[in-house]
Amino acid sequence: MSLTRRFRCLNGFLSLLTAAAIAVVIGLGIYVLNACKLRAIKGERVFYLDSQSSQGLRKTELELRDYARITGESVCFARGEESAEELAGEIAEKYSAEILFTEEVAGVISFYCYTPIWDNGILVNGETVNLHVAVAEEECAVGTPIIFDGF
Repeated sequence: MSLTRRFRCLNGFLSLLTAAAIAVVIGLGIYVLNACKLRAIKGERVFYLDSQSSQGLRKTELELRDYARITGESVCFARGEESAEELAGEIAEKYSAEILFTEEVAGVISFYCYTPIWDNGILVNGETVNLHVAVAEEECAVGTPIIFDGF
């Protein structure tokens, strides 16, 4: 094989390798961005790893290896002047969610919602829930599929 032909072969292989590396980096970036479903909400964030239950590991800061283990997240923030219903309605609208039912316990109103834009969810009262909004007097928490922390 001539030197020119070997160079072309090597050049083609390196180009293919570079293109594959770029595709992997772009795919990983998209995956990482989509792993944080509540990124539009600012506040104290908690990720739940390994289990969609209160048994999941809680982390406030993630390492790259943790992204594949995310099973849920929640964000807590200070509440404004709007009513609990208005706040929950705005959050549900932001995520194209339907409020399925509500409950009030110890001064906290919980809104259990479902959005078709996420494929996860858990059964609560016979309904598939994948967005949970809990509103207290001074703060609000939003979680997916539900808030596993105490509030």
